[in-house]
Amino acid sequence: MFWSRGSKSKCLCVLQLGLDVSLELQKPGNVVISPLSISALLSVLMIGSAGHTHRELRRGLRFEDTQSESDVHLGFQRLMEDLSSDGPDVTLNVANGLFLQRGASIIYDFTQKARTHYNSVVSTLDFHNSSVASTKTINNWVNESTSGMIPNLFTQPLDPLTTFVAVNTVFFNGKWLTPFDPMMTKDREFDTGAGKVQVPMMSGTFTLNYINIPELEAHMAAFPYKGGRQAMYIILPKGQATANLDALEQELSAEKINSLIGKMTPLEMRVWLPRMRLSFKSSLRETLKKLHMGSMFNPAAANFSRLTTLPVWVDDVVHETVIEVTEEGTKAAAATASEFNRKGSYKAFIVNRPAIFFIRDEVSGVPLFWGKLELPEAVSM
Repeated sequence: MFWSRGSKSKCLCVLQLGLDVSLELQKPGNVVISPLSISALLSVLMIGSAGHTHRELRRGLRFEDTQSESDVHLGFQRLMEDLSSDGPDVTLNVANGLFLQRGASIIYDFTQKARTHYNSVVSTLDFHNSSVASTKTINNWVNESTSGMIPNLFTQPLDPLTTFVAVNTVFFNGKWLTPFDPMMTKDREFDTGAGKVQVPMMSGTFTLNYINIPELEAHMAAFPYKGGRQAMYIILPKGQATANLDALEQELSAEKINSLIGKMTPLEMRVWLPRMRLSFKSSLRETLKKLHMGSMFNPAAANFSRLTTLPVWVDDVVHETVIEVTEEGTKAAAATASEFNRKGSYKAFIVNRPAIFFIRDEVSGVPLFWGKLELPEAVSM
């Protein structure tokens, strides 16, 4: 099976899709996306697609040609069941919402598969006559699914001609295996590459998995969460700080990252990490077109004949992600550095400059979130 614990192939596909989306976005500032959320949403759309649209989505998601569609969706179902957790130390919830125009002729097989494999909530709304109320209903669902971190996915009422809205959310709240001491958090310089700013910087001494990557002029450390199921990885460039992380990101691939993780070894380190909030929202329409998944946006070419008997297409894919990193741990949700004095003989890992980071499920290898940190935002106390 694609998603069996011994197989990393599909997990690498999810990571590679995240890398590709991040590179194609070409957005200035912080970028935070959820490869898992994007993959899940596109997979739900694939259930209802046919013809060229179906082939584009399948290729874009990098499903193997030899893999039957039923096995693909069953594998995703098992992954979602395996990932979902809710406890005192770590919460990870994945939710799918399908909102259909009341009275629209929706193919029964589509709603059944969406419910079975993706635990999708299927609701009907009256977009045509009550666009504002329908938009509010969807926003309320997203707000609840992300525990209030994304209160308004849609800031404007949806088009009254809307027939179908598919939404995926991923909410993660994890406590560090070893938390930072809040008394050690002090304002320090963060070098953006364009100037230096003061940010609250957490610090401590930890034993972390670590690797030096001379060919990338960078090094990487993993910050585990309680339970050991998830970890945040930070790829920190060396040398002069730069706000442009595209060159480093272009040198990465899913296989490269997986290989580097396999070579990491424990090392006692002195760590400095910003106490921060990162938020990002973007349309993925043009990005997915560049990744050869464009027919679903074209009214003349989109084929969702396995979803509805009506000629429908996707108007847009909106993706919003919010991450908070504090002394206690990390909160994250998605809908779809000057030198410090080195103390003692410890290796120093100082996140006081732009860096790449990702939160990974350590059992399956699935990337929950991927981001580029250029300037930390303050976390509300």
